[in-house]
Amino acid sequence: MPRPTSQSQPFDWMEPRRNPNRPPLETASRAAMYRAEIEERAALLGRLGHGREMARLRLLGNLDWDFPPAARPLSEKDVDGILDRVFGQNGGKPTGPRAKGAPR
Repeated sequence: MPRPTSQSQPFDWMEPRRNPNRPPLETASRAAMYRAEIEERAALLGRLGHGREMARLRLLGNLDWDFPPAARPLSEKDVDGILDRVFGQNGGKPTGPRAKGAPR
């Protein structure tokens, strides 16, 4: 059996095979994860009785704490869109099937 040369690995599974499409896929899934987390936090704050503006300040504060300004995964406009979906137009009360007082 011939000995492997210094340029090649002794087993083919030791050679890294990187998928060139992987980084964009990871970026998209990471952004979806952050968006889902912000939606869940907004809904939780609404169920706890916080108004839309208090929830907005809290969510933006969390993003500022977790990420440097240049690396934030969501903008203030994205957070406002999430809050519009969660709180709707009914005076700051959360809407949806999991809102407080909704039937189970």
